Amino acid sequence: MAMWILLPLAGALIGWITNLLAVRMIFRPRDPVRIPLLGMRVQGLLPKRQADLARSVGEVVERDLLPVDELLALLELDRYREQVLEHVVGQVDERLANGWSRYLPESIRRGLVTYARSTAARETALVLDEVGVRLTEDLRSRVKLAPLVESQMARLRTDELERLLWQVAGHEFRWIEYLGAILGFAIGLGQAAVLAALR
Repeated sequence: MAMWILLPLAGALIGWITNLLAVRMIFRPRDPVRIPLLGMRVQGLLPKRQADLARSVGEVVERDLLPVDELLALLELDRYREQVLEHVVGQVDERLANGWSRYLPESIRRGLVTYARSTAARETALVLDEVGVRLTEDLRSRVKLAPLVESQMARLRTDELERLLWQVAGHEFRWIEYLGAILGFAIGLGQAAVLAALR
């Protein structure tokens, strides 16, 4: 009867401790530690691979999360284009209304204003289109988020990164530990059943 209690409890304890150590070894040891008899170095997964993780996250952010085309869409360049067009046409109207054209006969002035407004709008639109294309191409070639994200993540101290991951996934880390206990308990029950069958 004792084996039906001891083996599952021992299995649960071993499973919990094993998974507890496995989760902790994601973060520790922070610096490489040499194991004397084995002659090998051990270091936590995160401290050892922080640079690789930073590079990968940077690439994912640039490629999938914040692609340059989506950032450009957020800038709403067309909205600014319309505002600039309205401003230019407004300036043409103001200059013509306050300039020498006010001394012209009304019919000539109306024709001049109409011609000046349409010419200003057309030429400004052409210039803005050209500038917009150049700006878009320039931003596509110059805006690189991957190196920025990579450098920011690489600058994080390991303990800050650990704290961040515990804030985000602490619940899941604890469940990994608990699952070790549950699996260990189940294995202990299985061992007790095998031993009982062999008796």
